[in-house]
Amino acid sequence: MLRFDPFRELEELQERLARAFAPQGQGPRVYAPPVDVMEDAEGLHLLVYLPGVDPEKVEVVAEEGVLSVKAERPLEKQEGVAYHRLEGPYGTFARSFNVPSTYDLSRVQARFRHGVLHLLVPKAEATRPKKIQVQVE
Repeated sequence: MLRFDPFRELEELQERLARAFAPQGQGPRVYAPPVDVMEDAEGLHLLVYLPGVDPEKVEVVAEEGVLSVKAERPLEKQEGVAYHRLEGPYGTFARSFNVPSTYDLSRVQARFRHGVLHLLVPKAEATRPKKIQVQVE
């Protein structure tokens, strides 16, 4: 069962409107890449979809409770080629996430594989369950 996310719907609508009304050839466009967010006992997992992006053009910054991802996929037009339609995402990609203090932003791990940036934000030690030894008298 899929949960309805009104904010995601608004983000998609905003992105489509920005593309439709953006002046062609004037300044870089910034896109919000799709993201999957999951949580397990280890921490928060984010999958940021960045197809065609060079891993060296990906920047991840964690500071003051915010995790930010920025990447770039420039459009490299070739001379002598007639482009009839370009639907691929080109330009700058950016997303930011407010991360609760129950997660440790100082230990974020990032992997890039097949166009997907995998981020792990581990749970803070204070929030992990602790096994308490029972003393027998």
